[in-house]
Amino acid sequence: MNKVVKFDINILKFLAFVAISFIIFYKDLLASEITSRHLYNLGDEISFSIETILPNKSTYISISRLIDIKENKEIWEIENSPSADKRIYDRKTGNWIASFKDGNEVARAIPHNGGLKFPLQKGDTWNQSWIFTAAGGLLTGKSEAEYRVKRENIKVNNYKYKTLKIEMKNPLWNSEKDRNWKKEIRWLDIETGKIIKIYFKNIGFKMEYTATIKE
Repeated sequence: MNKVVKFDINILKFLAFVAISFIIFYKDLLASEITSRHLYNLGDEISFSIETILPNKSTYISISRLIDIKENKEIWEIENSPSADKRIYDRKTGNWIASFKDGNEVARAIPHNGGLKFPLQKGDTWNQSWIFTAAGGLLTGKSEAEYRVKRENIKVNNYKYKTLKIEMKNPLWNSEKDRNWKKEIRWLDIETGKIIKIYFKNIGFKMEYTATIKE
């Protein structure tokens, strides 16, 4: 009789283990949505390790500090970046609005560039357009691109992340194929909504780099 009871208890433990394992696996399988962007607070800092290929090969750490929030725009002070010392982003989406260097505007997107939207789900696709201007308005045109979302696990700085990968496709400049803008990919952590990794290549601007977050 005792043997039967012991056997039954072992069976129940095994079934409970299988059920819990299945729930964890199924929950992980369904984790493919980011409901909202991670919102930073005033004074928060983000550090990224930057590896460039264009205009030349280099490696450095760039630090961004949120110094102001006004009219749904975030103003970030940038340290150790050759391209900007201040950038402005849309508060809701995190899309880029403008870059400044030594008090001068370098470039701007109106109302902002594309590639980020929330909520964000695996399988999402959308088209986005904006006006891009640089060099004091000497370069102005309409940018358009398609964005596609996949789920991908990545490893950055010995940390493993479950991410949604947003990849830019079919870029247009003034309704014609943009032959300069080759790649833009962003990986967002599903758990926090933070951008973990960025890959960007635009041969027209002679820019190619990979940026990875340092946490």
